[in-house]
Amino acid sequence: MKRDRPANEFAEELFRLAVEACPNGMLMTDSSGTIVLVNGETERLFGYDRSELIGRSIEVLVPERMRKHHLGHRARYAEHPMVRRAEASHALFGLRRDGSEFAVEIGLNPVHTADGLFVLNVVIDISDRQRVDRLKDEFVATVSHELRTPLTSIAGSLGLLLGGAAGKLPDSVTRFLGIAHSNCTRLVRLISDILDIEKIESGSVVFSFKPIMLRQLAEQVIEANRGYADGFGVHVRLDPAADDGKVLVDPDRLAQVITNLVSNAVKFSPRDGDVELTIAHRDGRMRIAVRDHGPGIPEDFKPRIFEKFAQADATDARQKGGTGLGLSIARKIVTRLDGTIGFVDADGGGTEFFVELPDWRQIAARQIDTARSVNDTRILLCEDDPDAAMAVRDGLRPFGFSTDFAHDAEEAIRRARGNGYAALVVDFELPDAGGVGLIRLLREQPEVYRTPIVIASAEPASAKDAADPNVLKWIAKPIDAFALTQILDGAVARGANGRPCILHVEDDRDILDLVARALQPTAHVISVSSIEEARAALLAHYFDLVVLDITLDEASGLDLLPDLRNRSGVSIPVVIFSGHSAEIAAIPQVEARLTKIGASLEDLVVAVHDRLMLRSASAREETA
Repeated sequence: MKRDRPANEFAEELFRLAVEACPNGMLMTDSSGTIVLVNGETERLFGYDRSELIGRSIEVLVPERMRKHHLGHRARYAEHPMVRRAEASHALFGLRRDGSEFAVEIGLNPVHTADGLFVLNVVIDISDRQRVDRLKDEFVATVSHELRTPLTSIAGSLGLLLGGAAGKLPDSVTRFLGIAHSNCTRLVRLISDILDIEKIESGSVVFSFKPIMLRQLAEQVIEANRGYADGFGVHVRLDPAADDGKVLVDPDRLAQVITNLVSNAVKFSPRDGDVELTIAHRDGRMRIAVRDHGPGIPEDFKPRIFEKFAQADATDARQKGGTGLGLSIARKIVTRLDGTIGFVDADGGGTEFFVELPDWRQIAARQIDTARSVNDTRILLCEDDPDAAMAVRDGLRPFGFSTDFAHDAEEAIRRARGNGYAALVVDFELPDAGGVGLIRLLREQPEVYRTPIVIASAEPASAKDAADPNVLKWIAKPIDAFALTQILDGAVARGANGRPCILHVEDDRDILDLVARALQPTAHVISVSSIEEARAALLAHYFDLVVLDITLDEASGLDLLPDLRNRSGVSIPVVIFSGHSAEIAAIPQVEARLTKIGASLEDLVVAVHDRLMLRSASAREETA
């Protein structure tokens, strides 16, 4: 390729070649969802020639059952364009030309140009990956059943024989049985560690988070490992000056990590040596450290110490015991706890391993979504796992949802009562009052009794639970953001089960804010300042009522009336609230007219409330 042409033409040619050579499907759409660019991999994935795709809506590649929701998601993405990396999801599928479907990951990248917003869509076929995952799951299940179960029985039987269950045995037999029992136990431990690390990596391990005091947990671990340390002639103690900080963790999993660090320190400490635990508060994080006085870690082994099956000296490891998986498992657990794990050479010899975790104040500061926009639909997620909660918040944000957190039942009730959320998503395994019990407590609160509630559970709902009238829907954990938006789109801010949703069209920002605050106890308000923004909001949300200003900048609010229909084509009732006092022709869709000069905010609230009550009564009659 010669560089004897203008630089911009050369750059465009490079871009075209790069897109064409990309091993993933790439297609670009304009602000209306029309396809304007397609690469060869997209042709292969979907079975279309690019000439058949250019100029058509991207919905042609979306299965029929998902198109309605995709339209809403696309409209909301146009309101909040941001880079969204490709993520695996069992709920995302592409539709081929022959009508077959395949599982996909989708990445979105906004491209701002002088001609408006374009979106670069990256499509990855994950069908083969899902097939491999299924094979791996089947293999792990086989290993668990066919190896661990019989080995556990063998180890138990050998232990009984060594304990004298069959009477006194000759010394030579006892020695051989001891060797067999030791190696059998080691195999059981190895298989258990392999299964543990696979479950953690696959995300199938359920972490039960709750606030704990770190010092108390450390004392419990020391006491539980005292007998093990006594066998090595090592003393384990907690620094009397240790801080007593509060953290949000799964206490059993954190105890597993600290136990691993303590047992390693004990094994590699000299007889009559000391192992010390310290707890300190550093820069908004709690640090728990385990220090030994052993030989230290060889320099060439330090970069590999957290790898699977890593052992500094295999011969020494066999003498000390261990599978080489403990620290790898510990790092994965700590990562799930939103922490870090590491080590340093200790002054005076030995090694200090440490775990750092966010303290309670840092966790609490993230519970309210401070990045929400005025038009976002606000929901409450009752989830004890901070990382899982953040993943849901990030997944829902492109679809116009702002997500606050509550990490325990008491906090969930307090937030739900005070913030008028459009919907609640409740973790069924919330430790202190999970599942249906918490939902019934929520339903007892007058501010929440009509709010839609979705239950998230790692276990499928039973027929009895799924039919609970207090629950709108069940969704599997880990929560798929796309699947949750489909549920929320059909539930929030409409009908008898949720808060009504009102569209307010007004070009005066101060009035928008005043009306939103005045109507907040009555309904969820989406505020827009132009006809274009109103049309985008109508694509993204279901509205029960529209408050409309007639006189907008260089436009009449009445021009919007033909667009004020829900997705079934039914007209949305309108309350006119405008400075325009001239008479207008009678329009059935307009149910009330108020002027800003002659009516107060209280009058507007009453008018809106009356219309919503009439609609609610009509809805009940239709379903009776």
